[in-house]
Amino acid sequence: MHILAIYAHPSPKSFNRALLDLLVDEAAAKGHECAVRDLYAENFRNVLSEEDFHAFSRGKTPDDIKDMQDAVARADIVTFIHPIWWSGCPAILKGWVERVFSYGFAYSHDSRGIKPLLAGKKAIIINTAGGAESEGTDGNSFKEAFIKLYDQAIYMFVGFDVILHRMFFQISTASDEERRDLLEQLRADLRKIL
Repeated sequence: MHILAIYAHPSPKSFNRALLDLLVDEAAAKGHECAVRDLYAENFRNVLSEEDFHAFSRGKTPDDIKDMQDAVARADIVTFIHPIWWSGCPAILKGWVERVFSYGFAYSHDSRGIKPLLAGKKAIIINTAGGAESEGTDGNSFKEAFIKLYDQAIYMFVGFDVILHRMFFQISTASDEERRDLLEQLRADLRKIL
């Protein structure tokens, strides 16, 4: 199985990096190939430019976008690892979605409506957040809102089967022991599905 990890955190010492390292280790232990695309390290251009827009309208795909699309096309499972900032993903990942999940690659439409083009692929989403799950949501579940916005409106929209969405809350105040426990929770999840 080929796993692609789309990683979006600027610090190589973050808990997100520990989550990525765990994924890579678990994939290798099961004999799977795991390619990592570190959007910050690659300095991925996250703005859909006028040039990109016109290239797409002419049926051409800019090279950096084509490279990422080829990586997604090769993958059986695409894993997205990132923090939640201001109720969403980092801007670099939002821009990645806007540029890489383009019309004709990730979706199209016909007389029956939208047609997802990445059907058959699986997605794993792993997030961290500094606050509590209910923080800033008037008592409603932040996790439920995030799942609707990201899992359903983005990943499922293009055809992914989301097989795991693990969110770790209050990371900024978690002790080393609590963080180790969280890593073990993710390890258990990954061992069931990889």
